[in-house]
Amino acid sequence: MAGTALVAELRFKNTHKEKISVEVENHLSSLIRAIHELNPNVSRLLSELVERGKNCETCAEDEEKGDSDDEDEDSQNSKLLPPAKRSKT
Repeated sequence: MAGTALVAELRFKNTHKEKISVEVENHLSSLIRAIHELNPNVSRLLSELVERGKNCETCAEDEEKGDSDDEDEDSQNSKLLPPAKRSKT
């Protein structure tokens, strides 16, 4: 009989895939144990991905700040405001 496994797959934007699997037996307590074992591994992978994303955003923001100081002022002045309230006369 082939081994049974609980599998999680993380698909990155660049089509790279990362699989994590945990062997399980044919009863509920084994499945629960596998979920508890899989959870921290998936959390770790997602945390690393978020950190990489934050680092990329920080680098991109630093590059944009040097080029777009004038654009920031223009965008702040051109924000949409709600219409002024009319008073009854």
